[in-house]
Order: sequence, then structure tokens, then C-alpha cells
Amino acid sequence: MFFAFTAQLLFVGEAIAQPNAYVSNISGNNVTVINTATNKILNYISVSAGPAGIDVSPDGSTVFVACGTAKAISVISTASNTLVSTIALSSAAAQVAFTSSGAQAYAVSPGSNLVTIIDTASRSVLGNITVGSRPASVTFSPDGTRAYVTNLWGSSVSVIDTSARTVVGTYAVGSSPSGIAVTPDGKYLYVTNQSVNTVTVLDAASGAILTKITGFNYPNWVAVAPDGSRAYVTNLNASTVSAIDTATNTIVATISTGNGIMPTWLAVNLDGTRVYVVNQRGLSVSVIDTTLNSVIGTIPHIGVYPDAVATMR
Repeated sequence: MFFAFTAQLLFVGEAIAQPNAYVSNISGNNVTVINTATNKILNYISVSAGPAGIDVSPDGSTVFVACGTAKAISVISTASNTLVSTIALSSAAAQVAFTSSGAQAYAVSPGSNLVTIIDTASRSVLGNITVGSRPASVTFSPDGTRAYVTNLWGSSVSVIDTSARTVVGTYAVGSSPSGIAVTPDGKYLYVTNQSVNTVTVLDAASGAILTKITGFNYPNWVAVAPDGSRAYVTNLNASTVSAIDTATNTIVATISTGNGIMPTWLAVNLDGTRVYVVNQRGLSVSVIDTTLNSVIGTIPHIGVYPDAVATMR
């Protein structure tokens, strides 16, 4: 049965049984904190202008937010849920992700075709790497040796050696690759191809295309469950989420998040039981039960033009 969770602020000091989720609001210039135990809004945190891509550090202590308008990364402490630092960038970043160890973060700047490497301890920029045309997202191999960057206008994935900080390969994929996710064993990559409505499955080591899954509607973002059994894809034009069985690489469920609400980004929680989906036009977050393959609730009043969501790992 579909129901709506009431958006309610919690008092400071109230116990949090589960890790939080964090949602960036592009036009609101803030980040919404969701208590995933209660699915209620805990706080709104003001950040720099144009917050989009967001990620939580592997140790759960820090949230980085790519603020494109401000050309900066806003740094949030999860202990206090407050803005604690701002890292200046040379170009506007649309997405940011921590490396597997958390020692560094990579910020992706579509307009300049750059990936900026950030030292997370000193919160300083270490350098830039030029990748393909209009980079959109980045993810990392579980061992941290490789970074994979989708190039939206290049129909490709750039492979970066994280030690040498150089591009060591380019994988061809479908047109307009946007989101990318790697399986927990590091063997496979799932890439959403927006304009051709497919998801390309790649061998992560060689870049060989294993299959192209069809049946999507402007697929934007993809995340793989912690046990690797499922991949979840947002369909912007259909207001649905597709669940992929990674053993067969077939769509096993198509989950409606609501009419015309444009799901942009999603994240899977720590134990793989829930998927949190940002509905940009709906100004809400849908909560999917991964056993039922259905939306069990909606968190309203997320913010103005919500874009991305991240959960603690």
C-alpha cells in the first residue's frame, strides 16, 4: 500500500538508529538530511550555490557536495550535520565521489572535460585529469586502483589509473552515457545510455561489451546493491525505476515512483533492503522495498529542485 511519510524535523540529540541519507537541492542551495530509520527529514543544511552530485565518505564521517554554480565542493560533517568547509575548484563540478579508501575524492566537471582530484584530509586540490567529452559521473573499482568516468558526448568511459593519475584506457559504450556503477567484486560495469534507452554491461578489466540491456526510458542513474545481485536504474521520462538481475542481465521489475515526477538519481542503503529515489519534479524521495519491488513510501518537501542522493556505505 502506498503512503506518504510526513516530513518532520527531529530534535537535536534524538537517537538515529540507522545511517542518514543526504539529498542535494540545486535551486535551494541546501542539502536535506533524511533519517533512514524513520524516513523523516532531520535537517536542511545550507551549502554553496548549485549543489548537485553528492557522496558520503567510506567511514561515514563526511559528505562532499559538488556545487557547480559556486565552482566549489561543500564539506558536511555527519556528526553535526553542518557545513564545515568549502573547497574551491577551477571549474564547475556536477558530480563528486570518494575513492574506495576515502583518502581522495574525484570531482567531475562537464564543461571543462576535467576530473579534479581532492585530498580529503587536507581538503586541497591535488590536480586535474583531462578525460572525454562532457564527463558526467565517476565510480571506482573496489580495490581503488581504477576510476571510471562516463563521457556523455563521447559515448565512452575513461579509465583512470588512480596511482599514476592518468587515463589508461577508453571503453566504447552506447550514446549519451550518464550513470555508472561497478559490481562489488569489481568485475563488471553498468552504464546508462540516455539517448538510446539501454544499459551497457562491460567487463571492467578489458572494456569488452558483454551485453546491452534494453527496455528503459531515458535511463539516467544506476546503482548496484551491496550483494551485487541487483542493479537499479532511474527512467527519467517514465517516472519509474528498473531492477536488473545481474546474474541474467534482464529487467525483473519496473517500479513506478509516480506520474511525471522525473526520478533522477538513486542510492541503495547499507543492507540492500531499500532504494532511495530522488523525484526532481515531485520534490520528493521515493523509498523502494527491494524484496517487494515496490514503493513503500514517499518523503515529501525534500527541497527546491532536488537532484542527487547518497547514503552511508
